[in-house]
Amino acid sequence: MEIIDANEVAGAQARKLYDHPQGQVLLVELKPGEALRRHTAPVDIFIYLLEGEGVVQVGEASARVRPDLLIPCAAGVPHALENTGEGSLRALVVKLGSK
Repeated sequence: MEIIDANEVAGAQARKLYDHPQGQVLLVELKPGEALRRHTAPVDIFIYLLEGEGVVQVGEASARVRPDLLIPCAAGVPHALENTGEGSLRALVVKLGSK
């Protein structure tokens, strides 16, 4: 059995927790005011907010987000995430597929 402690994975802002030929799991941490710039992924993804609050943009739509929300995003669709809160924002980004 493999168990990964996110606190032991080195790196800044986006830490790869799990890498497999069929997908990846990243832990994204944003300080207040920080953002992941608008970008695309070659595979379907979903973002699951663990802590904090912010704004997510998927395609032309944007929404305020809080913990326990899951945001799917299809391959090739531009998306971004911004921390608009006063504390840290932590989210899991799961990439599905092998591209």
